[in-house]
Amino acid sequence: MDSSLPETIGSDRFFEGDLKELANDDPFVRDQAVVRVAQRGFGVVQALVSILSDFAKPGLAGVACALGKIGDRRAISVLAQAAKMGDEDLRVAAIWALAQFHEPEVLPLLISESERPHPTIQSYIANVLGTFQNSSVLPILAKLSLHSNREVAFQAASALGEIGDRGAVPALQQSWRHGDALVRAASAASLRRLGATPSRVSMGKLVVILVALVLAGVLAGWLVYK
Repeated sequence: MDSSLPETIGSDRFFEGDLKELANDDPFVRDQAVVRVAQRGFGVVQALVSILSDFAKPGLAGVACALGKIGDRRAISVLAQAAKMGDEDLRVAAIWALAQFHEPEVLPLLISESERPHPTIQSYIANVLGTFQNSSVLPILAKLSLHSNREVAFQAASALGEIGDRGAVPALQQSWRHGDALVRAASAASLRRLGATPSRVSMGKLVVILVALVLAGVLAGWLVYK
């Protein structure tokens, strides 16, 4: 790792030690190293980006987390690549790091990653998408609110209420009808937040019922006056 660092960074033995601890198997040691590295701020971003660019290296999740905590836009591109090409630990860390940026170019990346069949990542992204309060996330959240994994569906239903767009009402009414108790509760809460209520009957069924009632009334009148 020494040879891959810029000379001014590589000469800092404390920083070098922190970099090694970013890959430590002990989560506490690793998390503390992430905090210390992130505290160094923008000055270490380029070094961290260079390290993260080699996706074949093990233990890069801590580097991704440090970049997310620093929040420098220069890291977005390499984090996006890590989310696509890294191992599972790196992918999860890179997606978490990307979610720390509320930048326009990050939203399509998160939406794209939410399509991958990985319930842990999908539930986290669903939760994050609600914080953007952007109507472009409605289609993917509507889809995730019907996910077979209850945590994914719960997070998506909750996020639909956070967006503040009444365009989410039909999706929430559908998740309310089809979800389990937890998803139904989240859907109902989001609907109330949007000034709507759960619908026990779908619009299509309601139309059929209304038509049937009208026909029944016509038939009853015909029989009465026959």
